[in-house]
Amino acid sequence: MHMKQTQPGKHKQSGLGLIEVLIAVIVLSVGFLAAAKMQIEGMRYSQNAYFLSQANFMLRDMTDRMRANRDGVLDGHYDNFITGSETSQPACYASSTRCTPAQIANSDLHHWNQLLHAADSKPLLPSLDDIEARGQILLNAATGVYELSVKWGETYKGNNEEQSLIVLLTP
Repeated sequence: MHMKQTQPGKHKQSGLGLIEVLIAVIVLSVGFLAAAKMQIEGMRYSQNAYFLSQANFMLRDMTDRMRANRDGVLDGHYDNFITGSETSQPACYASSTRCTPAQIANSDLHHWNQLLHAADSKPLLPSLDDIEARGQILLNAATGVYELSVKWGETYKGNNEEQSLIVLLTP
């Protein structure tokens, strides 16, 4: 019979040591923190994409309204409008009276204004303390091209940032 001899001071190790367990816990913790950060960033980008799609919806809606009311555009009823100013729905919409191009433009601008500043509903785009959500229609008189824009505020890493989207329209 031959017995295996071990050197003195060397023991056969079985199981995990405390240091291995601590290293495994640290590695897992870092992995979970990274996954949580990715989730938060994913939610932020998703929210940003939602606001961008709402801004796109607002701009496309107004350009379609302006194309449908070409006479109102050519007469200057959409020129240099900024949301937040007082607007009202024309009376012709409540009656069976035919609306003029000016009344249609007034209704379009009122609708656009309500998307951002209605007191009885949630606005499509957020405002912050120092950044107000707004829509704007500017006419470049030299080129005859309209610039439609919407701006809103978002908070990223503790900083308020203004976001915007611009569309050009040639009547």
